[in-house]
Amino acid sequence: MIEIIKAEEKHVTAIGKLWWEFMIFHQNIDHIFTPREGAILSFEEHQLRRMMKSEESLVLVALDGANIVGFSLTEIRGLTPGFGRDKFGHIDDMGVTASHRRKGIGEQMLVEIIKWLQLKNINRVELGIAAKNQIADSFWHKHGFEIYSHTLFKEIK
Repeated sequence: MIEIIKAEEKHVTAIGKLWWEFMIFHQNIDHIFTPREGAILSFEEHQLRRMMKSEESLVLVALDGANIVGFSLTEIRGLTPGFGRDKFGHIDDMGVTASHRRKGIGEQMLVEIIKWLQLKNINRVELGIAAKNQIADSFWHKHGFEIYSHTLFKEIK
């Protein structure tokens, strides 16, 4: 049985390893996601631990027994200058290890994220996905997320 809990310091290394799997998965979709040397340590120190300490962030892990098989990083972001919009939730990352995908773990984490955002009086949640990530596109659309913006790029030499 999968248990979704708030991450603790003892989970940091395992989350880092799962995050690395998540990055390699994305690297295989598009080379722009190729992680740099030292990326896991940087992720753990500059994003993961910062978010774990913040009242404006929620870091969850999905446990299968003692093994972490999924994680999510969500934060509350501020008002957008110039726009008439309030604070909103942002799912920075959500990943489930390959062996545990398509078993409802992402959905379980999403339910907990939505509950937490509602407790914080947040009524909008956003996220970004890689354009070529069909798995993520299918998951998020299945759960009612809609496109409101596109990010374009051009390689210049």
